[in-house]
Amino acid sequence: MSDIYQIFLLRGLARESRHWGTFVSDLKVAYSKLGKELRVETIDLPGCGRHSEMWASPSIDATADFAREKMREILAKEAEQGVPMATHRRLVAISLGGMVAASWVARYPHDFHSCVLMNSSFKRLSRAQDRLRWDSWWRIPMVVGHRETEEREKQILNWISNRADRREEVLQEWVQIQLTRPVSKANLLLQLTAASRFEAPKSLPIPVLVLASRQDRMVHPDCSQAIADLYGAKIVYHPTAGHDLPLDAGAWVATMISEW
Repeated sequence: MSDIYQIFLLRGLARESRHWGTFVSDLKVAYSKLGKELRVETIDLPGCGRHSEMWASPSIDATADFAREKMREILAKEAEQGVPMATHRRLVAISLGGMVAASWVARYPHDFHSCVLMNSSFKRLSRAQDRLRWDSWWRIPMVVGHRETEEREKQILNWISNRADRREEVLQEWVQIQLTRPVSKANLLLQLTAASRFEAPKSLPIPVLVLASRQDRMVHPDCSQAIADLYGAKIVYHPTAGHDLPLDAGAWVATMISEW
């Protein structure tokens, strides 16, 4: 029997599965080039996407438990349908999703064989002014306080993406996402509370790959270096991408993951 790879994706603050855009396809193409069969599953956090009508949790651990239950539902459905069990299961997460992933893997080490963390940051590992770059704080009122959906999403996109050539196309997609499954300000604040309280697990019992953006204008890349140092993980930097690394350099990210 040939190896079957399965990836579960976790998004970050106030983002949902549709914000992965073409990245799921990028992953499948990258694995296919290596002759590997891949299944990709996206999990939305409470308060976002398919669960936007729920309250988000002010706890990263509780958020991880929620995500884990959704994974177990997916695996149970696969078993009912006779889908072969994956021989290698990997958790891939970005930003706040990286905190959720670390909590999950630390407490349930047998759920995954490996983990990829992108542009995340943990309390006490990095300074507050690096976890949210001090020169970007002026953007927060514009993002949180703006009433018009399109202008708010435009400000977010300009902050976390360095791909000016794709902004108009992506902006329209993101506006539709927010209009159809909006994330409330209350849930945004609950997620921010969870992120501010979460402390890094002392160790992660599975192999970890850290991917980071040199030109991240939201989170300083030193935060990713601190995570890699703590867990003895391999770290690879993209030279020009912004905070939303899969958006700005999806094919590159997929290649790094598939070849690791």
